[in-house]
Amino acid sequence: MKDITKYDVVILGGGATGMSTATHVRRCRDLSVIVISKDSHVSYSECGIPFKLSGKVHDFDSLIVRTPDFFDKMRIDILLETEAKEIDLNEKKIKLEDRDIGFDKLVIATGGTHHIPSHLQAFLEMDGVFTLQTLSDGMKIESALLSAENVVIIGAGAIGVETAAGTAKRGIRTTLINRSSSILSRLIDTDMSEIVKGYLTSIGVDLITGEVPESIEGKSKAEYVVLSKENVPADVVIISTGIVPDIEIAKKAGISIGEKGGLVVNDNLQVRIDDQFSTDVFAGGDCCEVTELVTGKKSMIQLAPVARRMATVIADNICGKGTVLESVLGPSVYVAGDLLIGSVGLTSRKAETENIGIVTGYSKGVTHATFYPGSSDIHIKLLFREQYLVGAQVIAKDGVKERIDSLAFMIKKKTTVDEMLTMETCYAPPVATVVDPLFYAVKDAYRKMRNVK
Repeated sequence: MKDITKYDVVILGGGATGMSTATHVRRCRDLSVIVISKDSHVSYSECGIPFKLSGKVHDFDSLIVRTPDFFDKMRIDILLETEAKEIDLNEKKIKLEDRDIGFDKLVIATGGTHHIPSHLQAFLEMDGVFTLQTLSDGMKIESALLSAENVVIIGAGAIGVETAAGTAKRGIRTTLINRSSSILSRLIDTDMSEIVKGYLTSIGVDLITGEVPESIEGKSKAEYVVLSKENVPADVVIISTGIVPDIEIAKKAGISIGEKGGLVVNDNLQVRIDDQFSTDVFAGGDCCEVTELVTGKKSMIQLAPVARRMATVIADNICGKGTVLESVLGPSVYVAGDLLIGSVGLTSRKAETENIGIVTGYSKGVTHATFYPGSSDIHIKLLFREQYLVGAQVIAKDGVKERIDSLAFMIKKKTTVDEMLTMETCYAPPVATVVDPLFYAVKDAYRKMRNVK
């Protein structure tokens, strides 16, 4: 019979949701807490890894948010490089390889796992072929980049684009391959992605779209990626083709899975088991579905700020506070070299999928007065449903994050196009223009709605 150790709270996963839940619980109640993680590290910035690979961040240690000493002082036990084999909901225990861990409350924060095309999975064991998600992944890639002349990145989502811009800026010949003709298609519309394409090309990224790699070839290590019409040289291959919820252990335990492939949770982030929501088992982070604000439908919004919000809700409920997670909007900003790419709410593609009629407004302006040094282009696209703002995309070298934050608030407050026409903005030559470019995007949408010139 295996040894069993009992804890008040057991957390599966040491990412943003798992570790934030652990610390929040310990601060509000004197409960015993253990975190079980397959990873080699906990409490680090996954989002910071591409910037270490670009050379902007000087060492991996700076990506560590909390050290083991911090968790020791908090009296949070952590098991690293440990895979939970089974969740036994009847006996309320987690089965490990060598022992069992009992729980009163369980938090499933297993995050996401790589979605690798089946025909490429066999190449993951090849020397020089990597995925990028964990700190250990980043360290292995960094070591390989030190002697690399050619990098091929497969997949032009956010991480792929950020990494490609970083390695190109570092002076390594970089090829970015994407199966669709449009890059960043979940974040921005095709017309806006053309702006990003132009920038990537300008900094030396060889961008190949509309292609799916057939194989990765080499004798003792990766040497080139095989496409339909050419072989692309590659010392390092990074497969970045998306993240899917890591839910297998929960699924085997009988926890409900939703249409989007994530765990089903209620507003208290309690999971559903046998058509009932459990009072003792919670889930949060990239492994579970949330309600999207604009559509009111379930969605996967895999962002660190959302994960942290979910951690607070879970911890509050474990501590008896009865907190709920409201619908999620999920504003985001990504940094590719010097270019900032921001998005919030609906895209045109999403609106079409959901059969939502929209009107768009677009403007191209400058980030600040042209007579002040450093001014550059800014592109703004707004999406309205009837009279209400429901989506926005902003691309520029500065001034993106704050605009997306403001536009996210406007979407939440159901701001109309007429109200946006009366908005007031501040002005100083080093940081703004007299009339903010945002106003012209609103005016463009207004004209289309009213059919006026």
